[in-house]
Amino acid sequence: MSLQTFKAATMAQALAQVKITLGSDAVIMHTRQYQLSRWLGLRRQEVVEIVAGRGADLGRARRPKLRQTPPPAPLGYAANTNAARTLLETPAVQRAMMFDLSSQMQCIKTMVKDLSSQVRHQSKPQVPEELFDYYTQLVSRQVCQDLALEVINAVQKEIRPENLGQSQWVKERLLDHIQKLIPVSGAIERSKREGPHVVALIGPTGVGKTTTIAKLAANLKLREKRRVGLITIDTYRIAAVDQLKKYADILGSNLRVVASPDELRSAVNSMSDNEFVLIDTAGRSPNDALKLHELRNFLASACPDETHLVLSATASQCCLELAVERFGEMRIDRMIFTKLDEAAHAGIMLNILRRVGKPLSYVTTGQDVPDDIEVGRTKRLAEMILK
Repeated sequence: MSLQTFKAATMAQALAQVKITLGSDAVIMHTRQYQLSRWLGLRRQEVVEIVAGRGADLGRARRPKLRQTPPPAPLGYAANTNAARTLLETPAVQRAMMFDLSSQMQCIKTMVKDLSSQVRHQSKPQVPEELFDYYTQLVSRQVCQDLALEVINAVQKEIRPENLGQSQWVKERLLDHIQKLIPVSGAIERSKREGPHVVALIGPTGVGKTTTIAKLAANLKLREKRRVGLITIDTYRIAAVDQLKKYADILGSNLRVVASPDELRSAVNSMSDNEFVLIDTAGRSPNDALKLHELRNFLASACPDETHLVLSATASQCCLELAVERFGEMRIDRMIFTKLDEAAHAGIMLNILRRVGKPLSYVTTGQDVPDDIEVGRTKRLAEMILK
């Protein structure tokens, strides 16, 4: 029995070779596909291999014979074409061709993936190959590229080559360095012996300042047993005043509603028997220069011991940067991030904290008062960024 091997780029080309060489009695014994590497392994060439022999030698009972074709036409080219078409119509060959097409598509996908990976590495050649996936993970968590690269480079400097393949060990180093980039201030604490410790919350509209004030007041009053007074200058929203009044009634705290800087100064002085006074301000659009100027006048009259800028973790990077720029014209002592339970990723907090350079005091994780508020802790936030 004489078998021959035929190789081509596609199944159709290989079958044509079989037909031309062995004629209409050809019987296919085996087919396979494999890849040859080209261009230093970046591109791969598909090869189809067919092992076939003449049907007369192999016997009909052992192997299915290829369908008989009409007698050769006067023109040899036309006869070969008809024979090849008949051969292509057999079920076995059609299944082989479908497999060939699927393999070629998979090859294209692999090539595109390889090229994409190469382009990514070329755009950030300073990222080590072993740490590149961690870099992309940080970026996918909304950590800005420069900050992600800073973390990766810090890890690279202290990691040994033999430890690069230990994912848990690398992750622990990433957590350590992210923690170092998160400044925290701890909970609100009284900083003077006489008079109330005055805390003001400022920020854009819709970030949850009123609910956050209520959470802070509830924790100070119920858990720390402190005397707490509440002041709101948010006279633009009746619902906000009513909401804070309900919380004040539940806590047994005084609430003053003021409409001018002079009234605010008087309200703070009237609460001198409290240990803490919390001031809820109206939300201001970063684009409303007039309202921001008005807010500055209120803060100047109250002279708070600390001012917290409240931002939502669900806002976009550009919106947060605009808020930081405009509210940064006032004195900001600490930062509060709200709505972490609604945020897709926590990496954006790292970007803003690094830009503002002020410590994080609290984060909120829901609407429940007083439970859904946490003191900012570096490990907790680092784990949220990497989860």
